[in-house]
Amino acid sequence: MSKKPLKKSIAIIGEGLTEWMYFDYIRRNRRYSFSLKPDLPKHSSYTYIFAKAEELCSKGFDVAFCVLDVDTILRENSLQEFRRSCGELPNKIIPITSYPCIEIWFLMHFMKTPQNRVYDSYEAIKKVLHTYLQGYEKTEGYFNTSGIFEKLEENNGLDTALKNSGAILTDLGREKDIFRSSFSEISLLIRHLDGCKNCNFQQDCKNCIRTLSTFF
Repeated sequence: MSKKPLKKSIAIIGEGLTEWMYFDYIRRNRRYSFSLKPDLPKHSSYTYIFAKAEELCSKGFDVAFCVLDVDTILRENSLQEFRRSCGELPNKIIPITSYPCIEIWFLMHFMKTPQNRVYDSYEAIKKVLHTYLQGYEKTEGYFNTSGIFEKLEENNGLDTALKNSGAILTDLGREKDIFRSSFSEISLLIRHLDGCKNCNFQQDCKNCIRTLSTFF
């Protein structure tokens, strides 16, 4: 009797409430097989998140994606240290960054064309995002009552975001200064999860981590 193929164990570790609630929606809506760890993060520092990822991998997870905002890292003048930390990570731990924050990914759902523009803070993006998501704020109450994540996917919004993000990442990949435009690598994570879903999240799938190239 043949054994049932083992499933790949994937963890996504976010900085805070926004990341947790967004990926919880994505997991349910797109029927992805991954775990959100921890249930609700208490610390947003990348050192804590990397440590949590290493702990999960030591307990049997095949891969851990760390979803991080770059604005805090830049504000604390710790970019060089962050780069060094990323370079020391094992292949199983993948940093997925957004500059300045995850809200640029939300905004990409509404861009008619890719925009090579710098938003240097959450507040700068929030002003523009209010055009499409009235009253947007980083609170559990807003996320639970606004239907924000459903609104993001209206009118093929996710496909739009994937295309916009992909074009910006490709353009920045040709340049030495990746901070000449705001960007989000969440598109890479979504496409990776789609690939895993197509392979039914089989643990021995060869079409996996080694093909994923991120900025850090």
